[in-house]
Amino acid sequence: MAEERVYDEARWRTWTEDGVKVAAFDAGVPVGVAAGRTPAERTGAVELFGMWVRPEARGGRIAERLALEVVAWAREAGRSRVELWVVCGNDSAERVYRRLGFERTGAYEVHPHDPGLRKYVMTRGTGER
Repeated sequence: MAEERVYDEARWRTWTEDGVKVAAFDAGVPVGVAAGRTPAERTGAVELFGMWVRPEARGGRIAERLALEVVAWAREAGRSRVELWVVCGNDSAERVYRRLGFERTGAYEVHPHDPGLRKYVMTRGTGER
């Protein structure tokens, strides 16, 4: 989103200090990233965020592998669930997360930086699938 595009390196590092960062590479070139953290407002859940896959690499299950790395980290950290936000209308993201066992919780909110957008929470347990 526009907000994240203006973050400098220090902001990105601070934003993920309480979690994990994972990356995917193809021939040494980064093709995807994701992060997980345990913010206090998530009441013990790990939040999967910052998911991005290079457009030309999409469709190759990179996002799924990145998300599963965050789920594995959450399990190793003793957390029982992972939550994430999806912007309404991002059907491709929802399909990826549904394939991994994430389900909508029914929680919605207006995007804090774009009142024209709504987003919703999806969640899954960290147990083996």
